[in-house]
Amino acid sequence: MTTDHTAASLFEAALRLARSNPYGFLTTHDGDRPHTRLVEHVAVDDDGTVWIGTSPRSRKAAGIARRPEVTYAVEDRAAYAYVVLEGEATVEDDPELRLAHWKDSFEAFFPGGPAGDDYVLLRLRPRRIELMDFTRQVHPAPFGLVPAVVERDGTGWTPVHADRRP
Repeated sequence: MTTDHTAASLFEAALRLARSNPYGFLTTHDGDRPHTRLVEHVAVDDDGTVWIGTSPRSRKAAGIARRPEVTYAVEDRAAYAYVVLEGEATVEDDPELRLAHWKDSFEAFFPGGPAGDDYVLLRLRPRRIELMDFTRQVHPAPFGLVPAVVERDGTGWTPVHADRRP
């Protein structure tokens, strides 16, 4: 990297980027090919958990039920930055969680509101995060060709080389 970045600083940069850019591409890996679609996430928790509202009858929910491994990518074009979160997703139907992660703008898509049977949440808990952020000088050598990577371990986040796969 061009400057020293700790795993904690990389994780915090990833959180800032995801929180300030509410749209990203969610890829599920069910069946014989990946399925990618643009979604809006409704929250990013301090531990990196991403929440996405959807219908329980959506392809997203069905795909996650079959194979929970997902990839979620968010771009901040103005900052020349992106973050990719890889991990396991679950479909959450808890009424309190649905209410906590409800946006009034969702009513057009989910007319039953947060308590209706047409709204659930996808909960993505990342275990691997890739980040490239030129405004924060996160662009490991070779310059801009590989991202910075952190992986969750038993105690938190650890930096790893981009070529290492879980």
